[in-house]
Amino acid sequence: MAAPLLAVTPAVAAAQLDDARLFAGHQRFQAVYSAVRIMSNQPEPACNPAEADAYEARFDALVLEECDRLEELAAIPAFTPQGQRLKAEIILALLPEHLRYSEMDGETQLILSLARDLVREKAE
Repeated sequence: MAAPLLAVTPAVAAAQLDDARLFAGHQRFQAVYSAVRIMSNQPEPACNPAEADAYEARFDALVLEECDRLEELAAIPAFTPQGQRLKAEIILALLPEHLRYSEMDGETQLILSLARDLVREKAE
């Protein structure tokens, strides 16, 4: 099972008052994100073509839902440092995977650098 992108700590719980929509959206995203990773790490079941098509359709639907949840998160502003770090952790978890086969331009490097800075603040 995939690890959560952000563990809930007392500071995070307090931040949820200001960033309630963001943290609720993250929970919805995390559920779908984990389901996609679990399904993608399992071998496709050996079955007849109709079952294989149904399995593929379930996977495709999860991937589309993951994209929808991510767009939902992008549209919700982060009002607290904890909310900003949450978004930074999501960027650090997803963007390198997304760009695995692409050349990283300066803008992308800057986004990743800012995300690392925000996450590093949490550790200090």
